[in-house]
Amino acid sequence: MPGCVLHASGKQFAVDAFLAESSLIPYMVCHRGDPIRSVARPGRRYEESSLSLDTSSADGDLEAECADVLQFLRTHASELARLAQFPGVTDIRLDFAYNRRRTSFQCDYLPPELLFLAGSLRIGIELSLYPAPAKPRKKVKAKKRNT
Repeated sequence: MPGCVLHASGKQFAVDAFLAESSLIPYMVCHRGDPIRSVARPGRRYEESSLSLDTSSADGDLEAECADVLQFLRTHASELARLAQFPGVTDIRLDFAYNRRRTSFQCDYLPPELLFLAGSLRIGIELSLYPAPAKPRKKVKAKKRNT
């Protein structure tokens, strides 16, 4: 799951109307009232319309994700500003999914330029911390038997 995703949502967000004139290409679009396809949530429906965009595919490395997202924000600033002002949009956020390091405590840093640019585009920041990936097991060579 690591990487960074931009989510935009709202109960009255006409997501298809926005996308009809947008250069942004979401990997997921949800419409308010549509059924949620999930075994864990049978019979539930989406309460808001939304779209989700990949902004970084860095594998759990927050520093690399920040660099990718800064480039994404710079490249798509005008379209993201239009999204923030689009009728019905009530929440836009960047969800940084990254890995916990194997330390007794963890401090992480978001650069001022990222915070400023996201804030100026009315985009919030969400940090999703995942368990550290399992260490790969070392392969043990089998000993040859003497016959």
